[in-house]
Amino acid sequence: MNNIKLYIILFLVFICSSFNIEVNAITQPTSNIYKEGIYQASDLYLSQDHLYSAQNVSTDDLILQIYDENKEIQQYMKLPPSSRKLTLIPVKPNYRLVILGKGELFISID
Repeated sequence: MNNIKLYIILFLVFICSSFNIEVNAITQPTSNIYKEGIYQASDLYLSQDHLYSAQNVSTDDLILQIYDENKEIQQYMKLPPSSRKLTLIPVKPNYRLVILGKGELFISID
């Protein structure tokens, strides 16, 4: 009887730990393509140690604005459809990126 309780407890611990692993895996970004919205640089996993490029990969115009921690605009870009890559300023983790328009923005490391 004691062995059965031990196996049940071990099974429950295993199940709980496997759910925890699954939740952590979901939080990772699945794409570098972003749609209209307001994003924190840290949520996009952008590092201030790298330079990044932005490119409109859709058929609609986009506007990209980057704000610092004081809500002051640091960069403004109007990206035409299927634009070339344009270099972004160095982005700190607490900066916010605002994407306006129906298109899709691709962000990559320079």
